Amino acid sequence: MSFKFTGQRLLSGLFEPEGIYLADPFEGEASILQFWGEHSDIYGQWRYNGTPLKGHNGIDFALPSAAKVLAVDIGRVVEISIDRGGLDRYIKVEHRWGESVYANLGDVAVESGQMVGRGDHLANTAIRPPTFLHFAIRLQPFNRHDGWGGFSDPLPYLAPGALLLPDAQNTIDEVEEQLVHPMAEERLGMRRP
Repeated sequence: MSFKFTGQRLLSGLFEPEGIYLADPFEGEASILQFWGEHSDIYGQWRYNGTPLKGHNGIDFALPSAAKVLAVDIGRVVEISIDRGGLDRYIKVEHRWGESVYANLGDVAVESGQMVGRGDHLANTAIRPPTFLHFAIRLQPFNRHDGWGGFSDPLPYLAPGALLLPDAQNTIDEVEEQLVHPMAEERLGMRRP
């Protein structure tokens, strides 16, 4: 049986993809420290483009100091900046399907405007603790005022092979102490990634 949509052209001249499947945003394996949407009571105290957050708007991966952070898909680096008191150093990459954001970085290996391939080295995680990668995606079309900053849960788009679930031995208090990272207070004219 064949399906018409698999060969049907879109207005932009591209073929309809069956889905978005991303490469791992890091080299090796990593435990998930904090899932998408967790800790709504805590993240609700911060605003993103004037709207209170509904919860954690990405996934945090436990990675060793100076671990390689990799591009999840072909794209163009559109922003390298620092969000003091929040995401710290971050990189934003624009893709045909939206954007990916990599935060809490140390050394950066790319320049703004540079084209990157799937799996290319973007940066390293920070050297000083806590060393983790905050990873987030925005799928087109997105709304930066939706309570998530326009971000979507990246987990369904990642292959499960390199992802390790949090250690079930940790108590809730220990986990919350490790995971919740603050966001910078929003100020008038502040630019959010």
